[in-house]
Amino acid sequence: MVLTGKGCAHLSNPPIKRKLSVLLVAALVLFLSLTCLGQAYFGTVSGELTDATSAVVTGAKVILTDQEKGFNFQTTSDSSGRYLFRSIPPGVYVVTVEAAGFAKTESARFKVDVNENATANVTLRVAVASQSVQVESAAQAIQTEDAETGQVVNRRFINDLPLIDRNIESLTALAPGVTEMDDQCPEPCLGTNFVSNGSRGATADILLDGASVTNSEPNGGITSVTYLPSPEAVEEFKVQQTNFSAEYGFSGASVVNVIGRSGTNKFHGSAYEFLRDDSLDANDWFANRAGDSIPPLRRHNYGGTIGGPIIKNKTFFFFDYDGLTQTGLSTATGAVPSDAMRAGDFGEVCAAQGGTFDNIGQCSLAGGQIWDPYSGTFNSNAGGVVRTAFIPFNNLATYTSPGPANQAPGNLIDPVAQKMMSYFPEPNFPSGGIYQNWFGSGSSHRSNKQFDIRIDHRFTQNDLLTGKFSYQYNPSGTGLDCFKNFTDPCQGGPGWNNAHTFAINETHTFSPSLLLNITLGFTRGVWHIDAYNPHGVDDPLGTLGFPSYLQANGFKGVPAIFIDQYTPAGYPNIGTDPYGNYRLGQDTGQLSATLDKIHGRHDIKFGFDGRIHQINYIQTNAAVGFFSFNTDASDACPSGIDDCGGDSMASFMMGQMTQGCASNGCGSYEEIQFRPATTNYQYGFFAQDNWKVTPKLTLNLGLRYDVTLPRTDRFNHQDWFDPNATSPLNGGSLTYTNPVTGQPVNIALKGGEVFASSKQRTNYVTDWHDFQPRFGFAYQVTPQMVVRGGYGIYYGQSRSGVTGVVPYGSAGFNQYTNVITVNPNDLATPFVNLNNPFKFGLIQPAGSSLGLLNDVGFGANGPLRTPGANRTPYEQSWSFGIERELPSRILINAEYIGKKGTHLPFSNSVERNFLGPWVESLPIGDPDAANPCQALTVACLNTPVSNPFAGLITDPNSTIGSSFPQIQYYQLLRPFPQFTGLSTEPQMIANSIFHGLQLTAEKKYSNGLQLLATFTWSKSIDDASAADTNVSWAGGFDSLQDPNKPELERSLSTFDIPYVIQFSYSYDLPFGHGRAFLGNMPRWADLIIGGWKTNGIWRISDGRPLAFFLNDGGQPLPTYGAQRPSIVGTPKRNHGSDWVDNYFADTSVFQRPAPFTLGDARRTLGSVRTPWSFTTNLSVGKQFQIREEMNFEFRVEARNAFNHPVFGTPDTQVGDDTFGTISYTSVGPRELQLGFKFNF
Repeated sequence: MVLTGKGCAHLSNPPIKRKLSVLLVAALVLFLSLTCLGQAYFGTVSGELTDATSAVVTGAKVILTDQEKGFNFQTTSDSSGRYLFRSIPPGVYVVTVEAAGFAKTESARFKVDVNENATANVTLRVAVASQSVQVESAAQAIQTEDAETGQVVNRRFINDLPLIDRNIESLTALAPGVTEMDDQCPEPCLGTNFVSNGSRGATADILLDGASVTNSEPNGGITSVTYLPSPEAVEEFKVQQTNFSAEYGFSGASVVNVIGRSGTNKFHGSAYEFLRDDSLDANDWFANRAGDSIPPLRRHNYGGTIGGPIIKNKTFFFFDYDGLTQTGLSTATGAVPSDAMRAGDFGEVCAAQGGTFDNIGQCSLAGGQIWDPYSGTFNSNAGGVVRTAFIPFNNLATYTSPGPANQAPGNLIDPVAQKMMSYFPEPNFPSGGIYQNWFGSGSSHRSNKQFDIRIDHRFTQNDLLTGKFSYQYNPSGTGLDCFKNFTDPCQGGPGWNNAHTFAINETHTFSPSLLLNITLGFTRGVWHIDAYNPHGVDDPLGTLGFPSYLQANGFKGVPAIFIDQYTPAGYPNIGTDPYGNYRLGQDTGQLSATLDKIHGRHDIKFGFDGRIHQINYIQTNAAVGFFSFNTDASDACPSGIDDCGGDSMASFMMGQMTQGCASNGCGSYEEIQFRPATTNYQYGFFAQDNWKVTPKLTLNLGLRYDVTLPRTDRFNHQDWFDPNATSPLNGGSLTYTNPVTGQPVNIALKGGEVFASSKQRTNYVTDWHDFQPRFGFAYQVTPQMVVRGGYGIYYGQSRSGVTGVVPYGSAGFNQYTNVITVNPNDLATPFVNLNNPFKFGLIQPAGSSLGLLNDVGFGANGPLRTPGANRTPYEQSWSFGIERELPSRILINAEYIGKKGTHLPFSNSVERNFLGPWVESLPIGDPDAANPCQALTVACLNTPVSNPFAGLITDPNSTIGSSFPQIQYYQLLRPFPQFTGLSTEPQMIANSIFHGLQLTAEKKYSNGLQLLATFTWSKSIDDASAADTNVSWAGGFDSLQDPNKPELERSLSTFDIPYVIQFSYSYDLPFGHGRAFLGNMPRWADLIIGGWKTNGIWRISDGRPLAFFLNDGGQPLPTYGAQRPSIVGTPKRNHGSDWVDNYFADTSVFQRPAPFTLGDARRTLGSVRTPWSFTTNLSVGKQFQIREEMNFEFRVEARNAFNHPVFGTPDTQVGDDTFGTISYTSVGPRELQLGFKFNF
């Protein structure tokens, strides 16, 4: 799909227009000057020329030669004897120097890595009769030209280190300070989903050959990767972490710079196959304990590469293809109704609780009794509905309820539910009891195809062009077909996604002192997935008896039914995945610029970086309805009281849903989905001066300015919330009777949703404050030691871009309809059934037609369009380090890194319609009193009072409208009482602080060995850790208990890991032809003994702090967040042999706080952490030499080679039966992979 957002052209705010005009004119001037992208992945080579007496040599001719392509670059040494080559592609080079009176001198070969500032000093000797001298020393290993911290992962590590999933993203963890967001993703498996030195997760920018391949996640303010090449197509990459150049922006404080492989003057390539099979794997620790077998797996990763010259020394190509097919086992567990339940007999519920029936059919244990939902009355003293009639023997089929009009046995059974019951499979796992009586398994399939092609062409000595195109096609895998009919909750329908990206880079040299570099990049990703698998049924709603109006979104399917107690993990009990319909078209275009000028000792760059982001998107939340069932409709007393009986499956059979909330998988509702088509622009301007103050001292001085123009929607389908607007409801005022004094109270009604229009297309205020100074220094103390440090400010992605397009800012175009489960007249008896869940129909999106009256009576929605509400998150980072080169070219580095995050998203602070802090000082009061409102107490706030909105809010679906004669008193005390809630964007008020010490020892490949050892000791503290509320899969979580005091949330970051030790290596064993030992052995012996290598990644890390919750949320103050537990003593880990099942030494330290008080547990606790982890990924391989530069390689790779279980997070929901139990491993069991490669 082609996106055509009109963007900033329709901004009409005069100050914005003036500022925007300045930006656009500046961008145009830069573009017309042919200055485009900054040198995103190129390096530099510089050095000093001296003679034997250490005097500098000026005016010498210096030639830099690419040893693989034959490209030559030429310059002249300046008055200080210094030379500099800029915009040098990564590769292997030699420096040749010619000067009058001196011998022609050539350096040893040296490598220029991605974005490296390499130094190659050359000492010239006096000429003797046409003598040519080759200097044995290569480029300096220590980093003397800048203060940037990070880690290069070169081709040898990418090729040799064990990569079971064949994904280079896993290797980003080799950089010190990089850790996973949570234990569900033990390696950084989502591209940007990692933490780098305390930065927010999922915010890094990924560059592929200079062009960004990250896009904005449609559900929130994070980034995700659209495309990455296979390991066979990657030359190297660099994780850039702090103090990097002002050329980089829009990424927070982390950039992953990936460089693809290219052609050379020699044809080279490979063909490969990597195989995995379950027969090679170990069993999971928990599966083994349960007696379960290893799931079947067949995986083939195959492909090939070829590169070489089209015209030698001038034009080169490189092509790769990578394919994947995988077949595995999918399993699901859960509960299905027994035959008796399908007939309406739930007698086994009593037995499951350990009870028996007496002669009148009442269960001896209260928890096993089912009650008539029509026998209830609302009791404010009890806090809810109290029921008086039990159903004898729990048999719905033989019981006649006096409530329904149909007075016959079985009149509580809902016809739709009864029909759906017949589509459940039969129980097949009786030992699990009624709540875990079914197990299903079947094959799953996955495939992927992708390729890259790259062309490098040198037009003249002054012009080098590189072009790259990549494409990926990935049909969605087929999962387990649990039910083998159209109500199946597991498999879903067909789908696919594809991605393509291209980048064009032109480097032009005007003169040895003036150079420009141009890059144009574009990335597109398209996803198309259906949730419904029809199994031949074209009308699923009609087949089951649901009303046709449920198909309001245009997607077919079966309503998603979630039955508490019986619900399998990750699936509805029956029905179509409510989130499974997905359509996304996402584009990122990039045009950026750098002009590089050498002036004396200054290497000065000026640049522009421009990007456009576009999204067309829909992901259903409840395509044809989302209906939840729990015990509330079939128990005897209000929710939250134990041993009241009831059964969720019985509630389902009666069609009695749970009301609850209208988002994130709770309650019962349907959503008519918003379909955004948004565009936004980003502009960055920068200047960078790398100043060689003295031969030993280099300063890096930079300044960057970014601006993100807020998104526009193609059809202006956006809104914001104006808290100061006068509501047109009842003329902007409301009178009600104070239940404490009995006196009338008149309040002003403020606040409402304002909609975008042709005059004001954006729903955010532009943040114009994003100035980013950067400073670094590098001082070479000795030829083998350098001291470095720096400071910089780095802005991340603004939430006003195409990020966060839902669920905030779409009011009027995205509409929920809640199921009204109880009769508004008595607040107790059933109001609807499953066969007609929305008695008044679905609420249709009103668009912008209602203006400030939109969503009145419901929850309001939209960002606050105020200057402080859209501040761009940023980090200040600083570092100081010492690097020293030891013999054998081993580098050791000690680095202190500090970071402070400001204006970070407080991801669980989206609800704004809450009571003020005064509510915390109220006495609790007596909810059982005849009049709880004799004084203003918490009990009074929860008391129903006469509804002053009756007659004003007439929508029958509103819980504060005319359908409800009474509402709770606290509703009238909210800041915006005409709304039941107010969901805005997360407040940008969170802060973070990080301090870390990093020790690194690194040896680049020589004598058959390359190694990297790192140690990180750090601490991270923040107010909120999650990158975003709506993307839980990205890791991290936040739970705001007191919305008036977010500063109380400050604690250890959820991803805080105090220490990480890592050791990685690639080692060619020194035996056989061409090696140190046994080099003359017979060929047959070499086939056995020679050519072996071993590689590994060893990692030990501490655990993360734990966060504790109450399993039912407790009884919080009205409008407050869920209670946390209170802590009595210090939580500690159990070190006994049963720690997996009983992780906490003393569970009594976790106490339930008194109702309507705040638990004193901090957001996270460092005294007890997740289990520490130890993982070892190893590989061993044998190379069979066929002839020179042609070989065949066999390797065996192992993840978790020693099969050491790394246990996951224990259950921290206080009150759960499984509290303190660990139920999974965060790193899988040992997995083996066989690799076969032909290289030439």
